[in-house]
Amino acid sequence: MFKIYNKDNKKVLEELYWIEHNEFNLIYADCIFEDTEWEDWIFKCYEILAYGGVFIVQTDYHTVAEIKLFLDALGLHFINWAIYLQEWGGTSNRYFPRKHDDILIYSKGSDYKFYPERIQIPKVTAGTDLDKKGTGLKTPCDVFYDLGNFSTMSKERIKLGDKNIRWQKPLKLMNRLLLPFTDEMDFILDPFMGSGTTGVWSIQNRRVFFGIEKDEEVFNIAKNRIQEEYDMYLLQERNKERR
Repeated sequence: MFKIYNKDNKKVLEELYWIEHNEFNLIYADCIFEDTEWEDWIFKCYEILAYGGVFIVQTDYHTVAEIKLFLDALGLHFINWAIYLQEWGGTSNRYFPRKHDDILIYSKGSDYKFYPERIQIPKVTAGTDLDKKGTGLKTPCDVFYDLGNFSTMSKERIKLGDKNIRWQKPLKLMNRLLLPFTDEMDFILDPFMGSGTTGVWSIQNRRVFFGIEKDEEVFNIAKNRIQEEYDMYLLQERNKERR
């Protein structure tokens, strides 16, 4: 149900390209770069993305414009340019505080899966005459203003020594991005696995996960975290069989 690699992602992506039947239904890449070393791994991800598969790149102002142009040039089908607000941390006296990530969502071909009913959120007009459907719910827009990041006391936070792992994303963001585009037993790849949040989410939601992380310390944390989640999943499955 999962396979993870402690290697450079370009090498692993090359290996996956040559392994038969490794076509991924969704690829999620959280990559904040201040340089231009991203074309190679993006192209390799494009090669192993299944037809109808979804490619999600989460980045920021450093590279979002260039990456979007590159994805357009590959001929991928544009779905959304989403904004993930994270209003925490310091501010500046010289510019508006930079408090969001850019999330580019594409698919290989226009025949992709999307299940908005899985990610409904409360409407402001719930219980009023303006709630025409009467459900009190709506599909989130492409500005994720309702998710936020971690609270200061969040148990989900993963640490490396006495510091939080940089760039860790919460499971609620994974739910927003991955749940509407995939089904159970779909193949999900994260080429920048980090602390393993995508892997944990995949196991919790019965998806097959492949993850790559170059940093050995961070990889070992992710490995333990994902293995623990998988052991819990197996225990739950055994308990179901006994009933």
